[in-house]
Amino acid sequence: MSDLKRFQQHCRLLRRITTAVWVGLALLLLLPFVVIPLASLLLRGDLSGHGWRVATVHVLPGWFYLWGLWAVRRALGELALGRLFAVTVARALRQIGCAVMAGALLSLFAVTNLTRVIEHGRGGYAYFDLSGIMLAIVGAALVLLARLVEQARRMQAELDEIL
Repeated sequence: MSDLKRFQQHCRLLRRITTAVWVGLALLLLLPFVVIPLASLLLRGDLSGHGWRVATVHVLPGWFYLWGLWAVRRALGELALGRLFAVTVARALRQIGCAVMAGALLSLFAVTNLTRVIEHGRGGYAYFDLSGIMLAIVGAALVLLARLVEQARRMQAELDEIL
């Protein structure tokens, strides 16, 4: 089996694994919206309360991370089909970078402040989590790397036209 065929086979396998992980994480992100209303109904007999609002705020970053995971899945599928490497990688890096950066920034600032508003002033203004800060920086770097890959692809196409 050639290296290219083996690479494509690995991409297909990893795409299936990524799909399973995506579905599992999506279900986990939806779980609070089933559990909180059921618990409210069983314990208090109504659906009032701010638990679902807090849950919504806390799962927002996760949806951005799922978007990034879906971009990985799509890129693996395109690579498995033998599509253009530079185009696929540039698009995937850009989407993954934006997703990771948005999720991290939401986690660091929006989740903290929106929770403060919902809980009427309790809590801090920012959540200084090293992993969140690192993810935001890595996301921004991936967006820049995507621009670099796209520029290299354009330069390669220009050189191909000259030759």
